[in-house]
Amino acid sequence: MKKVLFGVLDLLAVVFLVGAYVIQYFTKRKLGMLRWVNHQRMKVQKAMPVDMLKYVAVILVLILVILVVVGYMKKRTKLGKLDAVMAVVMIIVTVVYLGFTLFVNVESIRSYYLVLPMIGAASLMLVIRNSIAIWMCKDEK
Repeated sequence: MKKVLFGVLDLLAVVFLVGAYVIQYFTKRKLGMLRWVNHQRMKVQKAMPVDMLKYVAVILVLILVILVVVGYMKKRTKLGKLDAVMAVVMIIVTVVYLGFTLFVNVESIRSYYLVLPMIGAASLMLVIRNSIAIWMCKDEK
């Protein structure tokens, strides 16, 4: 059960990251995709306060990552090497998400409003995966 759940969460994280890359790739290469992305961007900017929401999301993800890292440090002797690797991957994806949110804007990457939630969702999937690993480690050993 645990391995299946971890596999699904890891697969979802990879799908979100690949989806973000594909959207950015086709936005640069295809004019129709660029037009659609610009239309979606304008709709999103009119509908909600994106600047506030993206910073709130970054703060929430950072708090969750810090909690998971602290939990990992407390139980690192009980966790396996795969859990350590996945914790490092989680930190890397979260740093990429943080950097993408803070240092990139709509003018530099047109598909910003589509790519940003996908990277955030990948980071969230990895946080959920690692928190489940930490939570379930006490039952195993």
